[in-house]
Amino acid sequence: MIADKLNPEYRFTSLLSISPEWMRRKGYGALLTDIDNTLLPRNSSVVPREQIDWLKLMQRQGILIVLSSNNGGKRVGKIRAQLKDNEIDIPILEWAGKPLPRAYSRAIKMLEKNRPLNMLPSVLAAGDQLFTDVLGAHMSGLPAVWLRPLSHSDFIGTKFLRLLEKAAAFYLQRSGRLPEENIENFNSESRI
Repeated sequence: MIADKLNPEYRFTSLLSISPEWMRRKGYGALLTDIDNTLLPRNSSVVPREQIDWLKLMQRQGILIVLSSNNGGKRVGKIRAQLKDNEIDIPILEWAGKPLPRAYSRAIKMLEKNRPLNMLPSVLAAGDQLFTDVLGAHMSGLPAVWLRPLSHSDFIGTKFLRLLEKAAAFYLQRSGRLPEENIENFNSESRI
């Protein structure tokens, strides 16, 4: 049933609510996360300081991360440069093609680059859209975190999907299947 493919295992207000401790407690060691409206607002190429601090913390704590976007080009190049300037070594999958399973298998191959497949930790996917991030994760056999979008500036096609998403979320909520939203926030001063 499509509702099962759209229903995330977890809900958070933002990536900043996902801590290394929470990841380990739930048995995950790797995170495939969206960039657009998840790591930074869709129309920005500047990763906010709090997200930089969060990425550094995750990296220091041994959580593997792959960033992905259905976009690419100069914007992703600027993001890549900003990560490098902040000594963050995280691969970015551009022109991913989510929700197609091929996007998730390509991201997992990036994780495997320096590790044998049998040494890869359990992987969790995160993003702000039910019809791309959550659906794609589930079609690839991965659990998913649904996050609030960082801005309401969306591409025209995404605006249409947001209307469908709203209806799907209402159905999941009404049927008691949508998980409660975790509203903890990352405090960079206390975690770094």
